[in-house]
Amino acid sequence: DQAFAPRPADRAAGDVGLVPDEAESGAGDGDQVVGGALPPMGPNVIKTADLRVEVRRSTLRDAVGEVTALAGRHGGFVLSTQVAGTRARSGILVIRIPAERFELALAEIRGLGTKVLRETVSGQDVGAEFIDLEARLRNWRAQEVVLLRLMDRAQSVTDTIRVQRELQQVQLEIERIRGRLRYLEDQTTMSTVTVGLREAGVAAPTPGTLERAWDRAVQSFMAIVTGAIVAAGTLLPFVLLVPAGLMVFRLVRPRLGATGRSS
Repeated sequence: DQAFAPRPADRAAGDVGLVPDEAESGAGDGDQVVGGALPPMGPNVIKTADLRVEVRRSTLRDAVGEVTALAGRHGGFVLSTQVAGTRARSGILVIRIPAERFELALAEIRGLGTKVLRETVSGQDVGAEFIDLEARLRNWRAQEVVLLRLMDRAQSVTDTIRVQRELQQVQLEIERIRGRLRYLEDQTTMSTVTVGLREAGVAAPTPGTLERAWDRAVQSFMAIVTGAIVAAGTLLPFVLLVPAGLMVFRLVRPRLGATGRSS
């Protein structure tokens, strides 16, 4: 968030030696100039779905083709396709569908098979982030206008370099925000649907030998780390007592020696 945090225009101007009156004048002109068009805002919800559908035996290839055709019919496209099994018994497709066709496409996908094994649908409202990013973008663009005016007024190489450095930073933040806005626009305009197809009678896929071995290795490692943390927590008080005891002994030792000599 700090990378996007806009600085006041007068601070940006002050960093490069602009007097307050000039900064206010530049910022005011900037408000008139920077009213550039932002990406058109559609529904501010990112829609995603994950469906697992059972199809009839020996029809997986046909079902994959139907999902592909469905995506194109609704104005979308297939992002990826993966078919598993020597006889193509199961497969997974990831498709992008226009958000306004999302519910209709889901209904058609459900009707492709004999049974829906699992369905997960979610939506993320990003309207507040859109508003925040647009406000920050306007702020950074106002600073850009001020710095461009300063560049024209620079009287020395030193001033030019200072303004150039500030201008590059401002333009970098502008590009970051614009990139985030483009990403959100894409995600809200086109929903993402993951479709898992499985022929009837096929057991759910089980983890392979390598995957099971990796899981066991991770679990063993976490057990070792947990044991080490518990052991460290148990021994830590005793470890801290050792230097404390040595310090007390060093403080008391001269007094014991003096007492012994006096007696």
